[in-house]
Amino acid sequence: MATRLTIHVLFTLDCESIAIRAAKEGPRSWEQSARAIEGYCNRLLRAGYPPTLFVAPQCAVEHTPLLEELAGRGVELGLYVNPLQAESGSYRNFLGTLAPDVQRRLIDDAAERFADALGVRPRSFRPCKHSASDATYRLLYELGFRQGSIAQPGFMLPRIGVEWEHVVHHPRYVDAQHHERAGDLPFLDVPVTTDPDQRQITNQPYELRIDAGTFEALHQPVIERAIERMIEDAALFCALCFTSDNRPAYDNDNDKHSRTLEAVLDYLEALGEQHDLVPTTLAGAHERFRALRHTVSAARE
Repeated sequence: MATRLTIHVLFTLDCESIAIRAAKEGPRSWEQSARAIEGYCNRLLRAGYPPTLFVAPQCAVEHTPLLEELAGRGVELGLYVNPLQAESGSYRNFLGTLAPDVQRRLIDDAAERFADALGVRPRSFRPCKHSASDATYRLLYELGFRQGSIAQPGFMLPRIGVEWEHVVHHPRYVDAQHHERAGDLPFLDVPVTTDPDQRQITNQPYELRIDAGTFEALHQPVIERAIERMIEDAALFCALCFTSDNRPAYDNDNDKHSRTLEAVLDYLEALGEQHDLVPTTLAGAHERFRALRHTVSAARE
């Protein structure tokens, strides 16, 4: 008999500040950003998937009314930090390359700007490029964060603080002293789903990034391999984590990335006949993770 899994499905979005010379990752304008964010969220909410937005401080300030409206509809708002886009202009590399005290100051300042705009400090976190050091999880926990989507299994770019060769593929509580290990620090990290067995021309693993390729060539095989891995590893907590950013025209039905997102949603609807899919935000996933750990611990006593 085929294994029927409970799979938590998360859709995330990196909401970058508009592009500058030092950081070209962002959208060309705030209008483009707003249309991408609203279009992405509308498509997912119609399908029953509440997304998690990781919002740069500048984006929180610029899009406050839109983000408040989306939060009222069940969208989670977390913090996104790209040091190269900091208004001080004093950072020349990504988060994982910075000294712990510099990381702390940068993240705390960003969280305060987020709170000034939206009225509450964020508790979920993602760094640009998934860059992190051995100090990052401890600092995040001390600053009030309780969950993140930080790891990207198989991604290796040490010069910018990205080293995820040995991290597990499944959600985990983390080690306060080593960024790749599981541990007892009650900060839940839900990695973006990747397949290190398949590599891009840059030698980076395929990932569930909506705007990175077609559904047939990228997303379907990565999802299939991820489910195989859940079964092989007997994962306690299973998850598929998708990502994108605030550049594609998700408000446009004819945009190729919009069509890819709709294809993914159609596939998930069919996949629900084989497995129990749980649409959730990152904070919602943490609630379910805590409950499952409590149930397992009680059963062992």
